[in-house]
Amino acid sequence: MGIVYPSKAVARRWEGALQARLLRAPLERFLRAQGMVPAPRGVSKDSDDLAHATVSIVDAGIALYLIDRAPVLAFGQRAVVGHAACLVSRALAEQIAQPDSWRIAALVSTARLLSPWVGLNAAAMASASAARQFQNEVLKGISPLDWRIMKSASDAVSGNSLDAMTNASANIAARLNAEIASAESRAPQPLRGSNKSFQSG
Repeated sequence: MGIVYPSKAVARRWEGALQARLLRAPLERFLRAQGMVPAPRGVSKDSDDLAHATVSIVDAGIALYLIDRAPVLAFGQRAVVGHAACLVSRALAEQIAQPDSWRIAALVSTARLLSPWVGLNAAAMASASAARQFQNEVLKGISPLDWRIMKSASDAVSGNSLDAMTNASANIAARLNAEIASAESRAPQPLRGSNKSFQSG
């Protein structure tokens, strides 16, 4: 009985498929741990799985931010939700070596995250705006807090632990809180003495 060896092309294809499977395994484990079923094989598998994971991570950050607060997101914070979704989608797409999948995942996840707050149509428009702005901003570099969001999101998926997920949620909550502080600092302040009455002499 002879041994049949695959051609070099077939062997490379098998090796590539194995490597891709190994890279996707942590993401699929994370989804199952969150009670979600990974998408079936197909052209949209990566973007679907990335979108589900992104929604799970960012939504946990929103929930953490809203603890002991009124269930309201300020206007500027809606853009932060889209920005965070882009950060997480980008980080996870790189983790599975599918960097081009981040945009679709970010668009879908942002729309899902914002639709309960603003409705589906407005959420879809906000999603497209967030993705465009993110592409422009990321070329200039990202802030330390944004870097921590990406790193902690990757750790949450690769480590699949409660501590890692809590850290990712805390970083997203901090980004939402920073937007409120920034908005307050930009708000016009009343002029001193503006309430004084003046009499003509």
